[in-house]
Amino acid sequence: MSKKIRRALLVCCLLVGAAAFLGYRFASSDTRFVSSDPRPEGDAAGRVAPTRLTQTGTGIVRVPPPVNMQALPGHGRLTALPEVSETGGEGPALDLRSDDLRELDLSGKRAELERADFDSQTQWPAVMPKGFDPAAIMELAKNPGLGVRAVHAAGVTGKGVSLGIIDTGLLVNHQEYQDRLKLYEEIHCWDEVADMHGSAVASIAVGKTVGVAPGADLYFIAETHARDDMRGQSNVNPQDMMDFTVTAKSIRRLLEINRTLPREKRIRVISIEVGWEPGQRGYDEVMAAVKQAKAEGVFVISSSLSETHGLRFHGLEREPRNDPEDPASYYPSNAWGKVPLTEPTLLLPMCSRTTAAPTGRSDYVFYRQGGWSWVMPYLAGLYALACQVRPSVTPELFWQKALETGATPDFSKVPAISPAARPAARKRMAARFDAIVGELRQRESAEDVRRKLTAKYQQVTGKPAPEVSEAKLRDMMIELMTDEEMQRSGQFTPTEAKMAKIVNPLKLMEALRR
Repeated sequence: MSKKIRRALLVCCLLVGAAAFLGYRFASSDTRFVSSDPRPEGDAAGRVAPTRLTQTGTGIVRVPPPVNMQALPGHGRLTALPEVSETGGEGPALDLRSDDLRELDLSGKRAELERADFDSQTQWPAVMPKGFDPAAIMELAKNPGLGVRAVHAAGVTGKGVSLGIIDTGLLVNHQEYQDRLKLYEEIHCWDEVADMHGSAVASIAVGKTVGVAPGADLYFIAETHARDDMRGQSNVNPQDMMDFTVTAKSIRRLLEINRTLPREKRIRVISIEVGWEPGQRGYDEVMAAVKQAKAEGVFVISSSLSETHGLRFHGLEREPRNDPEDPASYYPSNAWGKVPLTEPTLLLPMCSRTTAAPTGRSDYVFYRQGGWSWVMPYLAGLYALACQVRPSVTPELFWQKALETGATPDFSKVPAISPAARPAARKRMAARFDAIVGELRQRESAEDVRRKLTAKYQQVTGKPAPEVSEAKLRDMMIELMTDEEMQRSGQFTPTEAKMAKIVNPLKLMEALRR
């Protein structure tokens, strides 16, 4: 992930996006540390995250229990609908997962609800806004879109191909992927219960109804690429917590298992929904592991794909009621700040997706706003389909054919933000910031609160926090949040438009057959 994208994510979420050590609910899906389950605090004895491996390289080493979303802070019975940013049409999603809305009057809230995440356990009032049907939206978003189901109908499902995922704790018995799961192990994993992230990416890759490659076998390793000695600490930059030696071990473990599999059943692609940068702990180790995987014929897909393979991708936005099969329904997302498209870039569905939920084996969740984490397992699933069609395929050939057969997106649909919207945006950012700080003050001292605010300012700006009053620091941080939201108004240039192609799975598979 580029520094530009990383900074956009940090500023956009500010304190919320650092919930790994601030302890708040989480709506976006693009930060691996932040989960739908509460993280256990570290202890004075220096507890190390457990590693659990099978003896044979197959089977389920542990069955993490489902998460109880209703027991998490901010979820449960709501007395009012939280605010949602409508700036540019791509504001942060409204998180209504497992919430009880039965006492609310939502009759005039259609615009807000169309920005919302919700799941099978969300309880809706009897009277709903006209034209908003959550069941229909969720069902429509199960479709991977862009012709993937037509590829399945032609007999291309990934059958005979194995796919690896390295992510968070998995609800191993979910009906979407239980039959495809050949291995579940944990390497340095903090997750005690099933996590929203692992369940989502597994279903996007190989899910029975929502997946791109429902016939592929899944080998899954849950890991936490973080330092145990910083676990539970408050005044910590999340980037300093990273430890990608864990990810390197997970890659090598999958390669070790792969050597024991029959050649026709081997893992051909591994999806890792995170990226790494020089200077981070474990960077050299994970880069070496990816290089080894490449030498052994395994395509490792991560946010660092441009660095490891010279290949670039980005995610597509889709309004919830638009047809996921129609390329005209999509446009490049600028939800986390504009991502420059200066080199050939493959575009894939990212937003308005229904995935497996971690709350129960037959539960689903609709994510209105996605992140790159939803793109990478989609890519991995497509590559598994390509391996079935053409077993000798390479990442480079796959990418070349995908760009050649892709559709040109309609960049005119990317929403702009008017400068006149700035006062309203600032008001929203101030309310969000003050709510977070207010909760902090209820359980922490004023000194601890200021220390966290200072650490967050330094994390976002890369500069030491100035010696100013807390009120002034508050204003500075709110301005940073507002600036980032307004920067989403950046429009794509004609040159950038020529660089991007929306993947066309049907044409891609046809091209690979030749």
